[in-house]
Amino acid sequence: MVWRLMSVTFAVIAFAQAQSPQRLSLLEAIALALKQHPLLVAAKQRIEAARGGQVSAKALPNPSLAVVPLGTVSDNPLLLQQTVELPFKRSLRIKAAETELAATFADYRAAELDVIFSVKVAYRDLQAAIAIQRLTEEAVELARTLHDLAQKQHAIGVVPLVHVARTDIERQRVEQELVQAQAEVATKQVALNLALGQEPSKPVLPADELSYQPVTVSLEELKALALRQRPELLASQLRLAAHRFSVKSTQAQRLPDLFVLTRFGESERVLRFTAPRLGIGITLPLFDFGRIKGEVQAAKAKTAEQETLLEQTKRSVLAEVETAAQKLLAAQKVVEAYQQRIVPSAEDLLQRLKASYSEGGSTLLEVLDAQQTWRMTRRELIQAIADYLKALAELERAIGGELSANDRQVAERRALR
Repeated sequence: MVWRLMSVTFAVIAFAQAQSPQRLSLLEAIALALKQHPLLVAAKQRIEAARGGQVSAKALPNPSLAVVPLGTVSDNPLLLQQTVELPFKRSLRIKAAETELAATFADYRAAELDVIFSVKVAYRDLQAAIAIQRLTEEAVELARTLHDLAQKQHAIGVVPLVHVARTDIERQRVEQELVQAQAEVATKQVALNLALGQEPSKPVLPADELSYQPVTVSLEELKALALRQRPELLASQLRLAAHRFSVKSTQAQRLPDLFVLTRFGESERVLRFTAPRLGIGITLPLFDFGRIKGEVQAAKAKTAEQETLLEQTKRSVLAEVETAAQKLLAAQKVVEAYQQRIVPSAEDLLQRLKASYSEGGSTLLEVLDAQQTWRMTRRELIQAIADYLKALAELERAIGGELSANDRQVAERRALR
């Protein structure tokens, strides 16, 4: 009986632990996504493919063995041939493969930045949804308190029954907003799980509070930083170099190669020998029926295409930085306007009208309207902070990495409790 009770207890504990939400800080969420996201797993396979190309480029030409039947069935000499390339031919091929591998690593870094950005956006959205849910829960308590107050005042004959009905409607309306807020939290949890590369139904919650941390940055410095470290730009530059090596490697096909030929066996039609004989020769490409010419033309066209793509990538990078910086500046102004003026004014108005209503100086509609305004402004402040943090993530994605400590000039830090 004791063992059965202990087994049930352990089962209940295991079930509770399995259902407990996964609480992650933003840094932990990013680290988890970088470890397990399928897009990065696929990007690693592309790196392995490029490594295979590098191994192939470094390898010497494969030897060939030919069986040449001459005379009787038992009289079959063997010819073993090994091509020996000119040194710079192999060097050009290796340089092209190594440059392509470096470009693939830059692609992987770009994929990492995409994953990090998606995690930041999903994390901020979930933070905002949870903050709005808490705000709505607070509004529900306030609506219930106001409804109870109206009922008490009606009982003593201070207010008419219509006040009770009106506060009850407001209470039910806010309770429905809470249902919607809870559904929004569940939706944002699914989005965060998707960004983390894990099961959508897994319970996950942010461990960090939504907070506002203003920064001051220089647009010109950000553009210069983006041109230095954006992985897409680096990958485009490396692929241009790889195409140029490929052009030279293709043109080198017109040059001769050496070969070593060894023969084993005997023949009745030629001089008989019992030991292998060694010969050294040279292949002279006399004619090109269009294969080499076509390959050179294709390689040059790809190089010209990559040059154009590189210029367009530079323009796109600079445009993304400028757009993200403008969005960040606008979002910062919105947050500060709500923090410094709009929300304090709405809260002051609500408090004054509530006090006046208790003394019979204000109407119920004025109090309800002030309450809705106060809740709406606080909700908009939460969304404004989330939009600011997402704009900051977009700017960091545009420059190709985190803003350094020198780039961040923190004026203040305000956390929503």
